[in-house]
Amino acid sequence: MNCPLCQSKSKFVFKIHGYDLMDCTVCSHRFVKLEVDENHTTAIYDDTYFYNGGAGYSDYALESRLLRKRGRMYAKKIAKFSAKKGKVLDVGAAAGYLLEGFIDEGWIGSGLEPNRTMVENGREKLGLDMQLGTLENFETSEKYNLISMIQVVAHFWEQKKAFENARNLLEKNGLLLVETWDRQSVSAKLFGRYWHEYSPPSVLHWFSLDGLTEFLKSLGFERIAKGRPSKKISGKHAKSLLKHRLGNHFLLNLIPENINFPYPSEDLFWALYRKI
Repeated sequence: MNCPLCQSKSKFVFKIHGYDLMDCTVCSHRFVKLEVDENHTTAIYDDTYFYNGGAGYSDYALESRLLRKRGRMYAKKIAKFSAKKGKVLDVGAAAGYLLEGFIDEGWIGSGLEPNRTMVENGREKLGLDMQLGTLENFETSEKYNLISMIQVVAHFWEQKKAFENARNLLEKNGLLLVETWDRQSVSAKLFGRYWHEYSPPSVLHWFSLDGLTEFLKSLGFERIAKGRPSKKISGKHAKSLLKHRLGNHFLLNLIPENINFPYPSEDLFWALYRKI
């Protein structure tokens, strides 16, 4: 299978849950060998992903306060590089909790999400402008000053098409914010194939900061900022993720579900890009 970013040949790395993970022989991008389309996204991110645990959430609503706080955090980071607060499109917005954080800081927000239940929750319970669909096929006459992709680029079913569409949706000098897992992190190197973020078919791609930057440079973006994000998850969510990866280990019963735990920031990176 050719690399989904640069179309070069790839080589087999190892197998996870019956899926082959591949590395591009030219750009080193890591991806799962799997032919997918938009139906894959809607199937994987159905209601069970947000409420039944596993690789998803045991109860997505429990993360609302934390996600809204992270939205405000990113809005404040962006304010250091752009004083203009215009329209933001949050891709993979779920119910829109993170989007609320941007709105709190003065942005005019819209969300894009493939799960219909989440879209309806955002519209009816939060009063947000929510659109149903995936970025790869999203069409609108609107132009945005910022597109945010928080923990979503690893799930795109067609990477190049998604980022090309993002560029078309941005105003001149518009900004693109990405947060994703770092396949070059210390824990990723330490745990190898047992790294907790190797979880196909939910996760399809694993980026490094330099790899993502080089790819986006080829599409007309320049990186203007980067960093390691602070992040917390609920004990219930942490317990669900560990159970999915480790099975019913007795030690998981010791995790308190009503306490928020810090997520290892070195496992993630964020980067801000400008359309040029």
